[in-house]
Amino acid sequence: MATWQDVERIAGELAGAKPGHAHEGSSTFDIGRHPFARLRWDDTGREILQFWSLDLDAPDILADRSDVFFVVNVFKVKATIWAWLDRLGETELTEILTDSWLARRGVRAVPSKDDRRGPRDS
Repeated sequence: MATWQDVERIAGELAGAKPGHAHEGSSTFDIGRHPFARLRWDDTGREILQFWSLDLDAPDILADRSDVFFVVNVFKVKATIWAWLDRLGETELTEILTDSWLARRGVRAVPSKDDRRGPRDS
C-alpha cells in the first residue's frame, strides 16, 4: 500500500526531479517545468496519483484494472492516468514514476543508458 511519502522518496531519486505544487496547491514532482507525479484526493481524503505515459494504448492495457487505474485520458502524444495510491505496491509505483518521469522529460529527449535504469541505488 503506497502513500505520497513513497512517491516523494522514489521520485526524489530520479535525476532532475524536484518537488513542486500544482496551480491549486497540491503537491507534485516535476522534471523541468512539467509535473510527472501529482497528488490528488477524493472526497474522503483518499490519495490519488496522477501520472503520464507515452503509451497511447493505456486505456486498453489498463481496462481490466479499473479498480486501480480509474481515469485514463489519451491526448495526441501522451496519456494521463489516475490511480489509487493505496492500491499500488512499491515495485509498480517505482515503474510508474520512472515511466512518467521519462514521458514528461520531453517527447524528443532520448534517455541515456543511466536514465533508463530509473532511481539510483547509490
